[in-house]
Amino acid sequence: MKKFWAVVAIVAVIAGLYLVFRSKSPPPQVPGEPNAVVSENNSNLPTTHTNVPGAPRPSPTSTVVTPSPSPDLASHAASPTPTPAEVESAKEGANLPPLTVLDHARVVMHNYSTAFGENPVGTNPEITAALMGKNPKQINFVAADSGLRVNAKGEMVDGYGTPFFFHQISGKEMEIRSAGPDRVMWTFDDSVTR
Repeated sequence: MKKFWAVVAIVAVIAGLYLVFRSKSPPPQVPGEPNAVVSENNSNLPTTHTNVPGAPRPSPTSTVVTPSPSPDLASHAASPTPTPAEVESAKEGANLPPLTVLDHARVVMHNYSTAFGENPVGTNPEITAALMGKNPKQINFVAADSGLRVNAKGEMVDGYGTPFFFHQISGKEMEIRSAGPDRVMWTFDDSVTR
């Protein structure tokens, strides 16, 4: 019996070391794109949670290409006063699919977290204000063509016009929930991303 538990302990140690070293290895680079990396999980994708039997689910092995954060985020952030070209592209951004708008909200949140080392906190209007320049560095992270809109109450809204629900998971991870096409939060058609 002692041999059995010794073998189990050795296998557990080897499996643990494998996971530790695997998580520390840098992500593979995409050929021809110096600032892009390949992510081998769907944690960066907006996902639709549904309880309908037989509904399609995303493949757990699909590969997503996401740009790595730039060290100089201020040069990529939206300018405080939009140019005429930015105003025109903002009109085009209003026609983006709702899941694209949700993904842009995720990217904006990650850019803020990278610049400040933490997420903005507070209610939707407070978070929106911080993302739009009411922060210590006065950086506007919301590009004019991102499709992200703000309602009259100062809340960032999803592609359907419903305010996003921001859930602080940790200091650097934020869950963003869209109410989906029915515009009712916490139903089967909600979309969630981190």
